[in-house]
Amino acid sequence: MTGPHRENTLGCIVALPEATPVHEAERLQADLARAGIAPYAWVVNQSLLASGTPYPMLCQRGTYEVPFIRRVADTLSQRTALIA
Repeated sequence: MTGPHRENTLGCIVALPEATPVHEAERLQADLARAGIAPYAWVVNQSLLASGTPYPMLCQRGTYEVPFIRRVADTLSQRTALIA
């Protein structure tokens, strides 16, 4: 990234808390790193786990998101936002 506003520009990676989106976003982060660009944060979007849904089936699906949310928060990013 070049230009006068480079110092004021932050990039975020946004992914759903599922296997394919997280793996693709991880590859994107690696590509950006090769270009010398580090994302400011990751956003995990449309999380059933964070939604507080009262529906048992959706709660169960939310539990499947845990390993992907943990991978992002613990390994891939120093700043993570979880959005329902």
